Amino acid sequence: MRELASTSPLKNVGKRGVSWKAPISNLAVLVEHRFLVRNLVRREVRGKYRNALLGYGWAVIEPTLLSLVYWFLFIMLAGNPDQHYAVWVLIGVIVWGCFGKSLMSSVTSLSGNTRVIHLVYFPRIIFPSTAMLATIVTTMMSSIVVIPIIIAYGFPIGIHLILIPIGIFIAGVMGMALGLMFAPCNCIYKDIEHLFRFIVRAGFFVSPVMWTYEMAVQRGVYGEMVLWNPMVAPITIARHGLEGKWPEMPAEWLAYTVCVTILFWILGNIIFRKYEPEAVKHL
Repeated sequence: MRELASTSPLKNVGKRGVSWKAPISNLAVLVEHRFLVRNLVRREVRGKYRNALLGYGWAVIEPTLLSLVYWFLFIMLAGNPDQHYAVWVLIGVIVWGCFGKSLMSSVTSLSGNTRVIHLVYFPRIIFPSTAMLATIVTTMMSSIVVIPIIIAYGFPIGIHLILIPIGIFIAGVMGMALGLMFAPCNCIYKDIEHLFRFIVRAGFFVSPVMWTYEMAVQRGVYGEMVLWNPMVAPITIARHGLEGKWPEMPAEWLAYTVCVTILFWILGNIIFRKYEPEAVKHL
């Protein structure tokens, strides 16, 4: 055994690559380990509703109940005359929920998997990626609630409905990309996790969940200021898709959201690749 140990070369497990190549190499890692990713996503989705009496039904019930609460507050108390307002709130809750859950699961992707990291090595970009994909899957399940809404309100059924999953996907990717930037730091300072919980709660009100893009435009200069929030476009295009039309937003706002998402994705992967190997030593 001693001779074997002296002759067998040590293998460098988890060798760090070049940081600026991280966006491409991380995608290659996910493709290479797609079987593992698929099984982890399936496990996470099943685990979320395991031992629940209503099971996967909670994916639809939870956003519906939240929307009813907001509908009561803003329709019954404020007297909002828009008969579709409750529908717009429901879509806002679903899309924002995807962003918030993806963001928090990415921020805590390393600190929340301490036991696994100590036991076995595999590319750690898989942790936030599977969490984001599982969030998108459960959010897609939640969006099933739009089917009875389409029937009840007589919205047209067409290719425009593809905008709903597109909005959900953009929100999920944006949340993960932003979370990747701070996941290594959260291994050292758990304050990051608490800070982002506040950001998710506060961002709920400065994002078009309780209000719409059209409401913001009518407010003039102050309304246009909040349109710089990159979450305006994903929620708005999902709403317009449900309504049966293409996004009625200037092309520059849509391009802005796409560019911000791509920029966050690139920076997030680079920062995660550069600092993750040292950060996990603090777990």
